[in-house]
Amino acid sequence: MASSDIVGYVDPLISSQGEKTAVKVSCSRKHFTSKVFRLGAGYEHPNAPPVSHQRVHEIPERTHEGAPQFTRIGSFARVGGWNSLNLDRVDSMKITFWFQATLPSGAGHNQFLFSTMDPEVETGFEMLLDEDSKLLFRIGGSSGVQDIRFPIFIARHQWYGLEFVVKPRSGDGSLNLEVKPRDIGEKPWDFKHAFKLDGPTRMASSKPLTIAGDSRDFGPSAQPIQSSTFNGKIDGFRLEIKTNGMVHRIFDFDFSLDISTDRISSKSTGMQGVLFNAPSRAVTGHDWDGSGNDWTKAKQGYSAIHFHDDDLDDAGWNTSFELDLPKSLHSGCYAVLVDDGESKDFIPFFVKPDPKARKVPPVALIIPTFTYTAYANEHLHDERRAVHFPGDSSKRDKYFRTLMERPDLGISLYDSHNDGSGTCFSTIKRPVLNMRPDYSMWLFDGPREFPADLWFVEFLNRELGAEGYDVITDHQISEDGADLLNRYQVLMSCSHPEYPTFGMLDSYTAFLDNGGHFMYLGGNGYYWVTSHDPGLWGRPHRIEVRRAEAGCRTFSLPAGHHHHSLTGELGGLWRSRGRPPNRLFGVGSCAMGVGKGAGYGITDEARSHPRVSRFLQGLEQDQIIGDFGLVQGAASGDEIDRLDYNLGTPQNAIMVATTKLAGGHSDDYMLFNEETLFPMVNITGTTSDKIRSDIVFFETANKGAVFSVGSINWVGALAWNAFQNNVARLTANVLHDFIGR
Repeated sequence: MASSDIVGYVDPLISSQGEKTAVKVSCSRKHFTSKVFRLGAGYEHPNAPPVSHQRVHEIPERTHEGAPQFTRIGSFARVGGWNSLNLDRVDSMKITFWFQATLPSGAGHNQFLFSTMDPEVETGFEMLLDEDSKLLFRIGGSSGVQDIRFPIFIARHQWYGLEFVVKPRSGDGSLNLEVKPRDIGEKPWDFKHAFKLDGPTRMASSKPLTIAGDSRDFGPSAQPIQSSTFNGKIDGFRLEIKTNGMVHRIFDFDFSLDISTDRISSKSTGMQGVLFNAPSRAVTGHDWDGSGNDWTKAKQGYSAIHFHDDDLDDAGWNTSFELDLPKSLHSGCYAVLVDDGESKDFIPFFVKPDPKARKVPPVALIIPTFTYTAYANEHLHDERRAVHFPGDSSKRDKYFRTLMERPDLGISLYDSHNDGSGTCFSTIKRPVLNMRPDYSMWLFDGPREFPADLWFVEFLNRELGAEGYDVITDHQISEDGADLLNRYQVLMSCSHPEYPTFGMLDSYTAFLDNGGHFMYLGGNGYYWVTSHDPGLWGRPHRIEVRRAEAGCRTFSLPAGHHHHSLTGELGGLWRSRGRPPNRLFGVGSCAMGVGKGAGYGITDEARSHPRVSRFLQGLEQDQIIGDFGLVQGAASGDEIDRLDYNLGTPQNAIMVATTKLAGGHSDDYMLFNEETLFPMVNITGTTSDKIRSDIVFFETANKGAVFSVGSINWVGALAWNAFQNNVARLTANVLHDFIGR
């Protein structure tokens, strides 16, 4: 797959039977075809279940016209409704704001601080940071666009208080910069520069005012679109005019207002603007002094927005065709196969359960769509980026090549921005190439997340039948809560349910309090504080995560940036918020490794326990389970969890099996940083008792129960030899026991 290959996304990602859903495709050929499949096992491997996608014949194969689509990435603010002013007749116009550049050189494009320029008719004005880190002002005039260059280099991470004045009638202008020291080794200083325009101006423009970007229209293009976004923070934005000696304030945007929204508001005039592509809010401004770290309570210091030239919230592609989803569709994982004759793409989507169904199956499989969103199009394999893992170039597949050639598909919550700052938002309104049934994760040379989770789908198809269970998603649980969960007797997680919201944890608690049974069949679950906004502002496609002071993370956000902008809540680990996963599920994340995994040894306590011993039927001769697997060669691998009573594991929890009884993990596995204190010793697999996967079972007070396996790679062992193995037998025994309760 390359930049010319067919690729697409479905919007919305999650739909109901009987609804229409839009399919948005980028195709460089004249025509392409589409077919719809219900997904089963999708990853090809000699020891894996065969690929088992089932054609949905109720939706006919169709042929469509192809057209390439590229996205404008980079965030900015846009203000309309003010440009009826005839600025060429005013005495003066003054613009003031603070800014801090985070990538003044090396962006590869001009970075616009503001613009109203209409390049077709050469009217308006704009100020930008050029590729030499110098400020440039451009203004329309009777003889074309005039450039004014200022003899100052803009330094990285330095705050500049800008005051810019232009007098159209006289042609006079000035730029004043108040420069704040970055550290105790610098002094504050000022820069002042006066200039003279040549000839009459044409400042009036039909374009809206754009802050942190240029004034081009926002929408898809048949050709790649170069970003024009300013990398850095802008703190406030005021525009005043003087006419006949009278000063009129047109707007005075205070970015500390409406932080949870995509709206900017003027303090004095009521004028509003809109943010595009989700820049970071709830970030520190020029006057932040550390006296307050929570923007919801601080009296000052949070009136800035951090814009990035690789921000993306909604690709905004044109709809290529619509799907009419039959009312007969059962909930599940589906995909549209688009094929242009030279390339193909399986574009996934999910169908919800029918809320009015008279008969509800006993089991629901929870698809961790927030995890898929967090990891969407991760670039940790890209050695050109500040945050990356050294990789094996032989594992760079078609999806890798497409991400390298199409930066307009965006980055993940694991990548740093181009300016080196950490990401806070991710979105599903774009093609997500690592959410494909045949995707192989470059670090493990096998499926991870979505393609691996399809083995759970295949397992349930075999155990319960294709309509013997429902499929629900993180997005649905965030919106519908415990009412959705309590329809079911048994909930089953997928391999990596890492990103729950506060409300989702409450919903799981309510489900267990109601006597529900839960099978946590993954690892590193319920780990990061996550915010989701399905309601008032209509942004269900977006999640927010703030990497704070602990956790297995590829970057940390700076001081003052740890509270979420969507909800105001403190980010970081749920463990740090007093809600470790151990409390609900008996185990919590402890370590990670990329080497060969480990099997589990069954404990004597499990053999003798009346109920747990029933889980082990058919395993009487097996002391070790899961010493095989389709990912890392064993059931315990990647990120792993353990029992820990000190972190809230229920006192009645039983350790069914543990990797320490099967030889344990190698020194390729290391403790997470929240698991160790000074001195930093005994932190690898062979030296730490804390590095292990534990299988845990416990009953709840209201006759429910929890079974947890403590490993992302459990599913790879489950599917080994087409589910003919002791991991699959144990999992099936627990499933049927839970259903029978």
